[in-house]
Amino acid sequence: MSVSSLARKCKLCGRKIPPGTGIMYVRSDGSILFFCSSKCMKNMIKLGRNPKKLKWVAKSMSS
Repeated sequence: MSVSSLARKCKLCGRKIPPGTGIMYVRSDGSILFFCSSKCMKNMIKLGRNPKKLKWVAKSMSS
């Protein structure tokens, strides 16, 4: 298994997460969300923000 296949993408900003870093959040329905930082996790889970409306998110710049 190669290292590139283990890299995940952040659910909020879309940044690649290297193996051994990041946060894995499991919802009560069993869905798994990966985040590159606590900033991304707090903005999506706790504050309920939309990535399209955040200027610092790479996903908003691409759309």
